[in-house]
Amino acid sequence: MSEDELFEKLQSDLQAEIKATAEKAKAVPISLRFKPGSTLQEVAAQMGTAAFRRIKNGRWYALDNEAKLEIAALVLAAQKAGIRNIVPVLEAIADVIPNWRQQRPPEDAGTVPKLPVDPCTGERIRNPFEPLPRARRAKPGDPDSFDYASQNVLRQTSPSLAAWLEQAAKNHGVTAKMLDELEGQKIEADAIREIQYGDREWEANKLRPNSGANLTEQNLFARSVENPYLLQLHRQEAAMGSPRLSDTLTTRMALFKRSQESRAILKDAHEILRNWKAEEQQKAAA
Repeated sequence: MSEDELFEKLQSDLQAEIKATAEKAKAVPISLRFKPGSTLQEVAAQMGTAAFRRIKNGRWYALDNEAKLEIAALVLAAQKAGIRNIVPVLEAIADVIPNWRQQRPPEDAGTVPKLPVDPCTGERIRNPFEPLPRARRAKPGDPDSFDYASQNVLRQTSPSLAAWLEQAAKNHGVTAKMLDELEGQKIEADAIREIQYGDREWEANKLRPNSGANLTEQNLFARSVENPYLLQLHRQEAAMGSPRLSDTLTTRMALFKRSQESRAILKDAHEILRNWKAEEQQKAAA
């Protein structure tokens, strides 16, 4: 069965399970119908994991039991909102919540964008990080000594170009060292992109949380990894741990700007999680 066929089957299974559960308990609150450990919850977790696998550089393999519970609640919240395909929702969340994607080099690593040109004359713009001609004798920090407006535009629209021009201005021109470092960034980025990192690598990573390895075993593992870039990924993955469905103010604001629909689903998912935890506490107290 292909990945697409599996994805469709999980969607159908989830819909069937929701329908069956609703028929059994039409008048029962959602918090009671979606009980932890139920078949519905398990299918929702499988559905969420399958969707997570479709996200570019998604860290689906790092989902622990708590994270699977969170993603199950997210799937059910999406279904409640009438959304059948949850992949775009997960994409939006992965864009604003750290640790949902692998730390991979940006597409422009090791390159510098070309300077914008004047559409009228074809001339390239001047370096805004160099002092303005009329202000070369001005003291640093004077409002008229640099083109700060253009600096801010470049920092926002093309950070890599801004960093390059700023460095060139400090060095009074492009240096051999700058070119050598740029080439090194490209070589490193290309090498890291070639490394596949998934469930096998995650399971083999003794540096990850809850791997069961002691400090000696972790040191031996680090020494055994011959590829320095793979070791770098192992360390990054271990530091990130399992993806979490955080709901901080920063996350809420960023997700609201990215997708109001996804923000509403995330909010509902946390309500489902609270209901599940309340039910667990009631069971423990009984």
